[in-house]
Amino acid sequence: MSKRRKIFLWLGLLISLPAGGYSGLSVVFYAWLDASQQWPTEKAAVWGYGFFALTVLFMALFVYCLVSLIKEANRQYKVEQNAI
Repeated sequence: MSKRRKIFLWLGLLISLPAGGYSGLSVVFYAWLDASQQWPTEKAAVWGYGFFALTVLFMALFVYCLVSLIKEANRQYKVEQNAI
């Protein structure tokens, strides 16, 4: 794996978790606005579903980056074990 790809995977891993948490909290906030009748239901639903989609996207990015980095670490470990 190239150094550039590793850097992108680490950045994706570190940025996607807080971004997913923020968008997850936004889903709860817009659901609360809808339940408290402070916003029209249609408007709160659009924002809520939009942020839910972002939450799923960021969490999927987090899992992808994590799995990719673990696979690379396992591959490196096997190469080192075979060299011995």
